[in-house]
Amino acid sequence: MRLKEKVKKIIIIIFSIKKINKYKEYKHQKKIIYLLSPLHGNMGDQAIAYATLKFYQEQFSDYKIIEFDRDSIYSEYFAIKNCLNKDDIIVLHGGGNMGNLYMQEEKPRRFIINNFRDNKIISMTQTISFTNDEFGKKEKEKTQQIYNKNKKLILLAREDTSYNEMIKLFTVNVIKVPDIVFYLADTMDSDKNRTLITTCLRSDKESIWKNKKDKFKDRLQSEYNDVFIYDTVINRQVTFKSRIPELNTMWDNFKKSKVVVTDRLHGMIFCVITKTPCIALKSLDHKVVESYKWIKDLDYVELVDDLDYDKLKPIIERFKLKQVNEELGFKYKYYDKLAKTLKNYI
Repeated sequence: MRLKEKVKKIIIIIFSIKKINKYKEYKHQKKIIYLLSPLHGNMGDQAIAYATLKFYQEQFSDYKIIEFDRDSIYSEYFAIKNCLNKDDIIVLHGGGNMGNLYMQEEKPRRFIINNFRDNKIISMTQTISFTNDEFGKKEKEKTQQIYNKNKKLILLAREDTSYNEMIKLFTVNVIKVPDIVFYLADTMDSDKNRTLITTCLRSDKESIWKNKKDKFKDRLQSEYNDVFIYDTVINRQVTFKSRIPELNTMWDNFKKSKVVVTDRLHGMIFCVITKTPCIALKSLDHKVVESYKWIKDLDYVELVDDLDYDKLKPIIERFKLKQVNEELGFKYKYYDKLAKTLKNYI
């Protein structure tokens, strides 16, 4: 770590000591401390936060839940540490950011795993991915060393590739379970008045369709009247208070869609929970392809290997007429069992 960063962190930690009594009212309560939740406009991450809170509120109803955003961990460190009891649980926000692609997420997660060793830590459903270069190898080794020192750490892997990588790298408990946003399946009604043909395609570093994306959208708009160009990222901060209204607005747009074409994992998952026909494409890593395995038997979600308009049009035509009413049953199949397993560990 560079000297400037070290000095900055020391200043932040000194400032956090002044907050040491901030949460003393929770000292004698049985609680879950939920750390690293997002304030940014990636609504997939916001849905993970919402589903995580819903899971623990329903499955661990005897615990008080206190949520902290990612950037507060250093400034609130001593205050959090001071209010913890040995039987309290720490829950870490999930996602697709375990690895070296998003170091702004990995570094604070390491900090928590390294500095909170007296409490059970549950890292929610994650995809793990390190680049195959010197930087990736170096960061993988750091992550491996820090995680393996914490014997109370539990990792949730959201697909096969991540599960296999985690059990290879780590000596801690690893559980395979679908992305936590699937916990919301069967909680929403399907809208019969659908009008839109929607694209929800990445424009960030995880996109692999940069050269084909605009061409596909142009063809789509030339042949269909109600094309909606959309994304699961909004350009504004999302607070704890605004999270649910923002998510409901997004899910309403999915419910208005006859079919969605997406390379976003949570674009695909939003389709599943809103009972919206979906054409899914892979992105930079394995998370879409691997997570599709959980839902491969659904007849309204199809994984394709190319963003080619002529190949996708027959699927669009077939899906735009489809009405979806089937129940997924993931809560019973996976999440009730997950809750039981976690309670046994705890």
